[in-house]
Amino acid sequence: MLPVFIGCPPGKRLAFDITYTLEYNRLQNKHYFDCVHVDLEMPCFHFRDTFYPFFLIQDMATGDSGSFKGSYVLKVVGGGPNVDNIKEYSEEEIYRFNSPLDNTNSLIWTTKNTTMITKDSAFSVMSHQSLGIKWLCLENSPCYDTIPHSIFAPEFFFKVSVSNRGVDQSTYCDYQLIFLLHIHGLPLSAKRSFIILMISTSIFLSLVILYIIFCLLLPLMAKTCNILRWKIKNIITSEFYYTHSSSSRVFSSTSETRSSVSSRSSFQVVEKNKPEPEKIVKKPLT
Repeated sequence: MLPVFIGCPPGKRLAFDITYTLEYNRLQNKHYFDCVHVDLEMPCFHFRDTFYPFFLIQDMATGDSGSFKGSYVLKVVGGGPNVDNIKEYSEEEIYRFNSPLDNTNSLIWTTKNTTMITKDSAFSVMSHQSLGIKWLCLENSPCYDTIPHSIFAPEFFFKVSVSNRGVDQSTYCDYQLIFLLHIHGLPLSAKRSFIILMISTSIFLSLVILYIIFCLLLPLMAKTCNILRWKIKNIITSEFYYTHSSSSRVFSSTSETRSSVSSRSSFQVVEKNKPEPEKIVKKPLT
């Protein structure tokens, strides 16, 4: 007897087709906005653009690959503002963030077109014929009002799970794939946008007012500087004249003193050297 194996061939896996996804998104959206800091291994997708994902079936034994054309369920199972701070969501959060039946205003995304839903009516069933994701990030979702860390628009990393279990009739294989999706250009909330607008307007008006005040005070400041410079110059000139006059007086007084002392000394020397008068000695008569 010849054994017949029924089921999924070993060595096959589901993979995210980045190349075709980028090409198709650029074609459908008529443009493509990548992140400021480009990462070839993890390209960015803009928040306002419709996201069209495509997947591959890779045979790890032969190296062959082909497009996946079955049905699948896509869920956001984690996320964060950067790769290092990705949070895993609980089952309740996964339902609120992904289910079209959620009424808590927590949806992260929705389908562009009407799609089928799973048997438990919890999630949307997508395929290569009915694809297209619109990002929402509603008020109670984790990506709502993401704070920007620079002058550029906020960005968010979604941990996405794709599985065809229970919804795909085209294959016996149960595929499951988890990958990171980088979304940028997320909008700010109305409150935060208003605060940023008020701060920016205040700074701009303050600079304009300071410029006007500077232009008005510039002539007065120039006049004041000239007056101060003139006064300082007069003070320096007066000080120099006073110092020069004092020095001249001291020098003149010193010269006169030296001349007087010299005259006195000369007079004393002359008096000392003058011959004494001869004494007349009278002899007695004998």
